[in-house]
Amino acid sequence: MVKRKILLFVTIVCLFFYISIAKSEDYYPKSFDSLGSTVKSLIINEKAINYIDDGKKTNTPVVFISGVGTSVRASRLLDFLRSFREDLGLRLISIERNGFGQTLFNPLDNMATYSQDILDTLDHLDIDSFSLFGISGGGPYAAKLASIAPERIESIHMASTLPVLGTNERCNDGQIYNIYKDIFKYPMKYFSFPNDSPIHMIDGFQDTAYDDAARTFYINGQMADVSPLDHELTLYCDEGVIDTNSIASPLYIYAGLADPLLTNNDINDWNIYYPNADVIKRVYPGEGHDVQYRHLDQILIDIKFKGNKILICNNDQEQLINSSDLKISNNYHYGLCIWDKSYN
Repeated sequence: MVKRKILLFVTIVCLFFYISIAKSEDYYPKSFDSLGSTVKSLIINEKAINYIDDGKKTNTPVVFISGVGTSVRASRLLDFLRSFREDLGLRLISIERNGFGQTLFNPLDNMATYSQDILDTLDHLDIDSFSLFGISGGGPYAAKLASIAPERIESIHMASTLPVLGTNERCNDGQIYNIYKDIFKYPMKYFSFPNDSPIHMIDGFQDTAYDDAARTFYINGQMADVSPLDHELTLYCDEGVIDTNSIASPLYIYAGLADPLLTNNDINDWNIYYPNADVIKRVYPGEGHDVQYRHLDQILIDIKFKGNKILICNNDQEQLINSSDLKISNNYHYGLCIWDKSYN
């Protein structure tokens, strides 16, 4: 009897030992975690084009154009909804602009040459039609691209930007007033969102924005060269009013009524400057320039479905409702329910 008890005890100990070993194997990773999309280089006509291609090749392509003075890695600021974007089947493509990040500066390049860089990259990737997503100072570049190749655009999405930037009122001696020069000496002043911005709910977002500011101007050394920025601000004035009459794609606008860079006239003017497009406006009272990120969930849904459904959180559940059914209520807010903490 004693021998049987000892044998049973040994068997149980061995069983637990083997189970613990089997479980411990689950802790070992089968692959490496991503540190973000890789910047790839493409040589066309002896010109290096730096780009990011993030997503499955079978997914819907989306060309993303970031704001003033940003590198191609600014697309990482959209990665807080990366898994959501992947679930929607969207493929994000971004091409670095002249003189920023690791792209050499050429004073002869302009919005047209940048548009050609994008089209050359898309041709290299065997992409014909695509959706276009421009934010802030990237809006005019998106408009230029759409005016050059309107037949390839499935839909256009403009967030926290203007229908026209290079107007006589905004230009001074052929250049938009450069408020950024001094800021770039101190990257943490650039891309700094107000303390009350819901963006601070996103862990690491502000630091990632700081990282891109440093990458944009300091990747090639410690002394930032603002020549590319000066050139970019001049291009807005050089382009002036871009001819967008040929654009008939659905055009989605995302604007905060408290955005200091926008006015009510700017929001109304989209219909004037895009007379043949189906203009759909998402306007957010009391919100500022961070609409481009705060409502990324809605933007991704619009890119995917190209409809007029509004994403809301109602009683801790997400719902897609027709914009015509949207009513003023304290029971829901715009977007994913994870934003709800910013309202409490």
